[in-house]
Amino acid sequence: MDVTTKVVGIYKIIEVREKTDGAIHRRTISPLDDTSAENDEIKALVAEHHTDSVKTAYLATINRTQI
Repeated sequence: MDVTTKVVGIYKIIEVREKTDGAIHRRTISPLDDTSAENDEIKALVAEHHTDSVKTAYLATINRTQI
């Protein structure tokens, strides 16, 4: 499996691109997602970028925008 990652935006959303057997799958990981089943590369990105302050800001934004 070939995995490419990119961290984007003020909430450090992690974009994941996985290529397996010719198929490409894309997904995102937000600061509040459970990443316990992720590989070590992604866990390292989460530890680096999804700090408590980022999680708090992200949650505040979600709470402000809910109807």
